[in-house]
Amino acid sequence: MNLMKKLYFSGMTQIEVAEEMGLTQKIVWRCLRDAGVKCRKAAKRNQYGINNNSWKGKDASYAAFHYRIYKLKGRPLYCEVCHTKDKSKHYDWASLSGKYDDPSDYKRMCRSCHWKYDKTHLNFKGGDAI
Repeated sequence: MNLMKKLYFSGMTQIEVAEEMGLTQKIVWRCLRDAGVKCRKAAKRNQYGINNNSWKGKDASYAAFHYRIYKLKGRPLYCEVCHTKDKSKHYDWASLSGKYDDPSDYKRMCRSCHWKYDKTHLNFKGGDAI
């Protein structure tokens, strides 16, 4: 029991103590509780990027790549192509070469410039080439 307390008070988690002693976390929790040791609150873990159990890396979806870039660089507030800063316009992160997993491959664009760049406006019914 003294070793268990010593490990726990040294900063190890209950799971780490259990692994060190060849026990389960539940046994460690019960022993600490019975010894009158107040358990620490679980510390927040870093769940971003590769530290997340659901991380798919380059196999992520198109939406996930864009979510990553927004998380990394924030929301674009101006266009790097036409240099507009009009607050009534919508701004996107546009992938320049289709390398969606490369954060340096994105450029801030207003929706108009983004559509011109991607030529996606041709996919809309009734859309005219600009």
